Amino acid sequence: MTDLTVSEDLADRIETRIQDTEFETVDEYAEFVLSEVVTRVEREADRSAESSTSREGVQERLESLGYLEE
Repeated sequence: MTDLTVSEDLADRIETRIQDTEFETVDEYAEFVLSEVVTRVEREADRSAESSTSREGVQERLESLGYLEE
């Protein structure tokens, strides 16, 4: 496990947000939010890579069919 430090202001804001949630500590909430953000960023990166690969494949296919010059 790694320790992470946040400002007092952010910790106070999180403390306010978790009052009516299932989160019992600022740490639990922060870990959940960071996990969600990292997962979203990873998915977007994967989609971007897939899209790039798809474009390359389409371009190669069009070139092989003579629609585009190589």
